[in-house]
Amino acid sequence: MKVTTERLDNCQVNVIIELDASEIDKKLRQTARKLARDFNIPGYRPGRAPYHAVVRTFGREAVQQQALDDFGNELYDQALEEIDYEPYDMGDLQEVEWEPFRMTVQIPIPPEVELGDYRSVRVPFEPEEITDEAIEEYLEDMREEHAQWVPVERPAQMGDEVVLDIKGTTGDHVMMDNENSELILEEGATYPMPGLHEQVVGMPPGQEKVFELEVPESDSDEAAAGKTATVTVHLHTVRERDVPPVDDELAMMVGDYESLDDLKASVRERLETEALEQAESEYLNAVLEAMLEAAERIEYPPQAVDREADLSVSQMERSMAAQGLPPETLWRMMGKSRESYMQDIRSSAEQRLRRRLILDEVARQEGLEPEPEEVDAEIELMVEMAGPEASQMREMLETPQGRASITQDLVISMAQERVKEIGRGEAPPLEEKPAPDAAVEAEPEEPAEDAAPEADSGEGQEPEQSEAGAS
Repeated sequence: MKVTTERLDNCQVNVIIELDASEIDKKLRQTARKLARDFNIPGYRPGRAPYHAVVRTFGREAVQQQALDDFGNELYDQALEEIDYEPYDMGDLQEVEWEPFRMTVQIPIPPEVELGDYRSVRVPFEPEEITDEAIEEYLEDMREEHAQWVPVERPAQMGDEVVLDIKGTTGDHVMMDNENSELILEEGATYPMPGLHEQVVGMPPGQEKVFELEVPESDSDEAAAGKTATVTVHLHTVRERDVPPVDDELAMMVGDYESLDDLKASVRERLETEALEQAESEYLNAVLEAMLEAAERIEYPPQAVDREADLSVSQMERSMAAQGLPPETLWRMMGKSRESYMQDIRSSAEQRLRRRLILDEVARQEGLEPEPEEVDAEIELMVEMAGPEASQMREMLETPQGRASITQDLVISMAQERVKEIGRGEAPPLEEKPAPDAAVEAEPEEPAEDAAPEADSGEGQEPEQSEAGAS
């Protein structure tokens, strides 16, 4: 068997497998013997039909296809052992030629990133300044949140809340008969009928008023639609919105504050924290985009985007399921299939993938790795947050796969912080790595075991990939 490779764009490789005439003839005859055992060949006992009789019965193409089904994956697995590429995902059979035999399988390989001089990337960090006007606006929202409706003894105005009985008829047909309805009077409102709010304006509490209104043609009450209705309104209560002033009493009302100044100081601190968090998030994305532009090369197979989109959708499904919404209900409510939604988010998934590849490579270049104690602390935090499910959470996270997942999450977090440090010019200097062939000094008379170079930490090794097969 001869195996050659052809490197393609976007981290894909054609693996070409060739067999000489004797090799493929042997496999075709093995397949023919299997067919002779499994099927009735006229004129021959089971398993005794010669090769030419099997080919005559089934046809050469059918025997070749069956041989490919029987031996294709075996040939593919053997070929993978001979090439210098590690599959990122399943291979895809491209074509098969039989005379001479040549099988081409296209495989994706892991993404490749060359950052270039990523440590020279600089992006200004400019968090939003919190102004006095922003604080006043926040306090105004607080006033609105703590406003109350209070009864007043005056005619109703737009913006008031009213309590009233409403009865509407068209001839003998009663289209509406509501008691103690609560409405906030608004200009141009159409509920419960267009024009009703305007008729109530000016009425004092306790008054009854009769008037006529046109029922819209589109009204759901077909018996009344398009007709003139006689409407009787009895107004019980008028309430106006009482908004508290911005003073010490408001401060004590909204929290444990002794004065308005204390409240303002707390609001400023809260807004500054929120602004800083928002600025940090936007800054991370800005530096990553700058590193993407500065990168010498960033390549990935299409399957990497598929994985990223699937990961995003799976996270959304788990989040919704935790809130009691199973995936099948989610997709029915969205009016989409899972596959169509994955196509919708493919562009954003590709953007996330590119940024994550930068983070992965920064982590590798910077030698970022959490200490075991940090992994333990993260597990304890997640277990504590799990509440009643704490024991199941601990059991899952304490597995090798669980710890590996937590470790990877921490590595990404460390890389995010390092990227922001680089962008600000605040990153610590890189530790110089010893040359691979550098020998450690030892006593002349005892060049013993402990004088050997330290074992490599694993930095720079390719991540382990799942097994792939031709499909």
